[in-house]
Amino acid sequence: MRIETISIVNFKNIADARLGFSPAINCVVGANGMGKSNLLEAIYYLSMTRSFLRLPDSEVIRHGAPAMLVKGEYMLEGDTREQVSIGFDPQRRKVLHKGGKEYKRMSAHIGSLPLVLASPADTFLITGAPEERRRLMDTAISQADGAYLRHLMLYNKALTQRNASLKAGITDPILLEGIEAQMAASGAAIIRARHKFAHTMAEPFTHYYSAVAGTEEHPDLSYRPSREADIFAAALAETRARDAAIGHTSVGPHRDDLALSLSGFDLRRLGSQGQMKTFTIALRLALHRWLLECTGVVPLLLLDDIFDKLDAGRVGNILQLVNREQTAQTFITDTGREHIDALLRSTPGPYMLLEAEHGAYKSLTSRL
Repeated sequence: MRIETISIVNFKNIADARLGFSPAINCVVGANGMGKSNLLEAIYYLSMTRSFLRLPDSEVIRHGAPAMLVKGEYMLEGDTREQVSIGFDPQRRKVLHKGGKEYKRMSAHIGSLPLVLASPADTFLITGAPEERRRLMDTAISQADGAYLRHLMLYNKALTQRNASLKAGITDPILLEGIEAQMAASGAAIIRARHKFAHTMAEPFTHYYSAVAGTEEHPDLSYRPSREADIFAAALAETRARDAAIGHTSVGPHRDDLALSLSGFDLRRLGSQGQMKTFTIALRLALHRWLLECTGVVPLLLLDDIFDKLDAGRVGNILQLVNREQTAQTFITDTGREHIDALLRSTPGPYMLLEAEHGAYKSLTSRL
């Protein structure tokens, strides 16, 4: 799969841009704040229907503009062309079209245009709260498995109902048991899917970490559920009295975590900036392979400012990886041209180099 063209109107600092892309490597250079990341965010928005910075829709509209629109032309598997557009008007609503037809539910679109994005915000996967790591699992699995996303939505709805009942002092067992039955069914499916995800991610993650780091360090990720799937229903019943006292649900997938370690130590406490950056880049590259193997579709790969905080050796290893495993349409941003030029000199295939300046883009060089 690849995106061939994009049209952007009033998205972040991009007033009006119409761009065509290389089917292989696309690089964007420019100073901070010029619109490099905003271009990647527009591509992300077309796939995931939201900002990767988790901004409200109203905040992705260019300052002073009444509405925004992003439209992409895609080449899908089997050489099928598809047009996707998403627009938002604060006075009305967000509208998503694919092939000229409007989606009734935004969630039905997730997974149809798979992608993986690595960005500086990935540091929070290591240093942030468990919510960040749960979001990583949920975003990845939802793109590969529509049933998982439905279970996630059902679970969250039931969780909200149970918490509201507990806060209101409602302890009627019959009412709570009905809510908990939905939580238990969907929660068990979520827990099992997350276990499978962590298990199947282990091999590609180790491979990519070694390839980028060039060391004998041993990275590890392991899923830590608050309760296992087969005892989750019983756990909800057992904790009902305590949860009523504290006013919220204390067990379930919304309390789970993904433990990240390196050679047996807690990366959050003892990892260097370079190790953390290597860890998150390897995690994203492994996610890309995982999605490909799960769906049979080659996801887009967005690499935003990935060279910062890495030594020359690790940067060189990433450049070799991008060239050696060039199966995906890849977008790379950087503030300078040193690493980008090194990549483009060594790449054997098509590429495009753009420069961003105040939300506008010009082509510097290309091989199509």
